[in-house]
Amino acid sequence: MVNPWPIEYVTINKVPFERNTKASFCRRPVEMVDTIVLHHSETPSSTTPEDINRLHLSRGTPEDPWYMIAYSYNINSPYSGASAPKAKVTEGRPMDLVGAHAGSDAFVPMDESQKKMWDEGLITCGKENQEFKVNPNMIRDGKIKANVTTIGVVVIGNYAPFSRTNPNGYHRNNPRYPTKSTQDLIARLSCQLQKKYPKITNIKWHNYYNATSCPGSIKEYISKIITQTRKYGCDFK
Repeated sequence: MVNPWPIEYVTINKVPFERNTKASFCRRPVEMVDTIVLHHSETPSSTTPEDINRLHLSRGTPEDPWYMIAYSYNINSPYSGASAPKAKVTEGRPMDLVGAHAGSDAFVPMDESQKKMWDEGLITCGKENQEFKVNPNMIRDGKIKANVTTIGVVVIGNYAPFSRTNPNGYHRNNPRYPTKSTQDLIARLSCQLQKKYPKITNIKWHNYYNATSCPGSIKEYISKIITQTRKYGCDFK
């Protein structure tokens, strides 16, 4: 049973997101989730969660489109010199829906409780208004897709260096780093989630699971963010 949030460390905003009703998606018990995965959007800091949702709806193929925004939470918090909406957190894909952020080919071990939920057929996939079924492709060599046991938290902005594939990245002599207020916002959101879902005890980053530049320089601050969560009474590893 999910505990009520005893303290609100950060206000969670909600907006209506368009969904592709022709797309498949998967459901899970929220108790499957044990890890927060940090991302950056690799977009201007003025990008909105609704913009990201539209971008994700345009991905995939006609045969296998995306259902909605891949991340469960979106953080607007600009780096120095950037313009953006006021710092805030917005809910994205609901917690009980499997995200699309860690990488479709990333698999992780399950603990006993997670394996029990899988064996009981509690992770199912399908389309709106259709029957949901267990997808055996979620499991490989006794491991489960990382998206099933994680949630994606994206910091909106571009924290990776310039490249041909990232033309809006920062230049070598002018790097971008998450501000202290951004680090604190990540820490407060993470702690609030742990207070509600005590099984969430890990904070990782996108390129922990997949070969990518994401989340850029944010990765360098994971330990500081974890230390900051302790000030709010949480314990991450």
